[in-house]
Amino acid sequence: MAGLTVETFVLGPDETNCYLLSRNGKGVVVDVGLDPARLIERISECGLELEGVYLTHFHLDHMGGVKELLASHPAPVFSSGGDEFLKEISLEAGGIREFVAYVDFPYESIGPGRRTALGQTMVVLDTPGHTPGSLSYFFPAAGCVFVGDLLFMIAVGRTDLPRGSGPELLGSIRSRIFILPDETRIYSGHGPMTTVTHEKRNNPHFL
Repeated sequence: MAGLTVETFVLGPDETNCYLLSRNGKGVVVDVGLDPARLIERISECGLELEGVYLTHFHLDHMGGVKELLASHPAPVFSSGGDEFLKEISLEAGGIREFVAYVDFPYESIGPGRRTALGQTMVVLDTPGHTPGSLSYFFPAAGCVFVGDLLFMIAVGRTDLPRGSGPELLGSIRSRIFILPDETRIYSGHGPMTTVTHEKRNNPHFL
């Protein structure tokens, strides 16, 4: 994958996929679930310089371990400001109000467009539906995209949480993910890796 190494860490009680991407002694992380000790240990073991942490959305199972990670490996955090409202909503209602201490860290709000990560082009995709601020991160040279809880192998993300939208989610998949090259690997927030062509052919939500 164009010199890019991707390692998966399944973290926390919700078994959230956290991804460590590395190249030439540097690393970035996509999402950080609770209890990230194994991730932290791996970054130290490999001697990686952490360039940044990219969050797909503001649910606790995808960002609850960020503060712990930053305490060992300081780095800028990037996410969409569109999910900031979740800090004001109780966990019972789908927010993170009771756990704001876990997510009280500075971050840069980013939107769609091209950035550089690990010396490669990374395209930030606006993919709302699971949450209004959901983002996906596409690495064209490596042929992979990190989608959070937007899309899973033969399934899609839930939309019954605050400001989720089924039509918006399906539209994001069609207009942002299914236009990528068919061989693109899809790394989801939970479960196994899949590909664009596999989901086009087999995902029941699009047949």
